[in-house]
Amino acid sequence: MTRVLAWSLILLAAAAALVLAWPRPPAESSAEVTFARDMSAHHLQAVGMSVTLFRRAADPEVRRLAQDIMLTQQAQVGQMSGWLMAWDRPQAGARPPMAGMDRAAMGLATPAQEASLETLPVRAAETQFLRLMRRHHAGGVAMAQAALEHLRRPETRAFASRVVVAQRAELGVLDHLLLQRGVAVPGLPTGAPENMPGMSHP
Repeated sequence: MTRVLAWSLILLAAAAALVLAWPRPPAESSAEVTFARDMSAHHLQAVGMSVTLFRRAADPEVRRLAQDIMLTQQAQVGQMSGWLMAWDRPQAGARPPMAGMDRAAMGLATPAQEASLETLPVRAAETQFLRLMRRHHAGGVAMAQAALEHLRRPETRAFASRVVVAQRAELGVLDHLLLQRGVAVPGLPTGAPENMPGMSHP
């Protein structure tokens, strides 16, 4: 009987340890829930612009970049939506996404800028897409870096870190394509070499 009681106490202690170790779903007001909703909204604008250019672009490099952004960021939106479902949180909160943020600083395009991707001549639309996406990626990096100061769960921290790395890499591609078109890139000298490492040319 004593041995059974001892084993029961051991099992109860183990179960209690598992409950304590298992992370609780984040609260509605948590950085995790806010980040998932805000970054999803930010990503969805990039996906929408990329879908337009994937359909319209004549330049194969621009079309390939649009496809990469479209597929990658749509998959990440799905991942963040999955978190919200697993945490038993609605996809949309009481406040609009990115409420209180400077939308221009976050790189968000205006409705008129998004519409221009459909109406401009193809070459001009490609250049407009590159300009808008450069600002958008810079804003996404800033959002993810700011979130890392508050996120606590390992999966959300790892995700935000991946966003920073991936979008910084794509900023290099965007800068390269803009320079090829003779468009000045903030922070880079004009007339920079066209042949940058890691880029293919038709």
